[in-house]
Amino acid sequence: MAARFDCFSLTDMVAKPEDTIRLCSLTMADGQRVRGYRGDYFRLTMGDAISVVRMMLDIETGDEQLLGIDTHARSQCVWDCHVVRDLTPEGADEMSRRLLVGVDGCDHVATVDVLCAQVLPRLEVGDRLRLNMAAFPYRVAYSEGTCNPVIDSQEGGVLLEGVVKDAKVGETYLGMEPLTKFVSVTVSTSMGDVELCHSFDMVAEAQKDLVKVGSVVSAYCALSGDAAVGEYAAGIVYGEEQDLKLLQDVFAHGSAGRVGAITHSDAAFTFLANRQEGLDMAMSLLMVVCEDLTAAGLNTAVLGRIIGVDQTGENPPTYIPGKRCLLLGDKKGNFAFICYLQTDSLGRIKELVITNDSRYDVEPDK
Repeated sequence: MAARFDCFSLTDMVAKPEDTIRLCSLTMADGQRVRGYRGDYFRLTMGDAISVVRMMLDIETGDEQLLGIDTHARSQCVWDCHVVRDLTPEGADEMSRRLLVGVDGCDHVATVDVLCAQVLPRLEVGDRLRLNMAAFPYRVAYSEGTCNPVIDSQEGGVLLEGVVKDAKVGETYLGMEPLTKFVSVTVSTSMGDVELCHSFDMVAEAQKDLVKVGSVVSAYCALSGDAAVGEYAAGIVYGEEQDLKLLQDVFAHGSAGRVGAITHSDAAFTFLANRQEGLDMAMSLLMVVCEDLTAAGLNTAVLGRIIGVDQTGENPPTYIPGKRCLLLGDKKGNFAFICYLQTDSLGRIKELVITNDSRYDVEPDK
């Protein structure tokens, strides 16, 4: 979705299908593996440019599928933002996402192709995320004077205008071999700083002297945001809270295959009186339960906690007040089931239970 090799003057590297395959192979062999819930990403730093390969496991065959390759920049421009709307095109692969995002205190919103999106447990409207930002222009212009920094999402791209905070000649390498040079400027916009990368040829001859700090830059571009930053730099994060957020997404969208990445090989899954042990059997039951809950209109999951427990009966409840859980029900807030889990020392799911045990008193998060 963000394969802009032209902005790094690297189009020769993907000129033919066999060239692209060669670069994908090199990225997977020498790059950093970033683990996602549905598949993995491989990220190769080539000087000031980055190539990112998307790989996904075919659940039916067990084979890994090469989905595509994207580009990014060695950027230090990080946005703390939130999801406004999902704009992922119909037919896009599961490892790609396009989102409309907003920033607190700013009226503008931006359409962003999110790299490494599957490192995040959930991307619903209102969810917060951090993105390392880069912009790749279709056209760009530099001028002098003042400007009102702005980002305006339009059909097919984003109109960006801001002041140049830093300007440099970016360089690409493979190992120690120099490849190309390009323009890399840090732009201050209404939503935050963005690293704008483009070839020298994109700048009009009369504007070349204006590629400097203090100039105004206007660009119609594609925005790219890498989600594998901060705690997610190496990929998915294990832990009860992240696991519960992932399960929220699974119950809402039926993407049960994502759970396998965070489930222990000896895991057990219990739904009412049906208990299945072992990863394969547990995952099979989870898929069936997701389908049944969706058919019954009970696939809305809300984070909550246990606030009280009735310890009467032959087999008293396992968990005490304070235990985190999911409340499963309909869109009107009528909850029919409680979902809680037990994790191992790494934060992977060791046991997952869905129950309607009335001895638990629960409340949703406010």
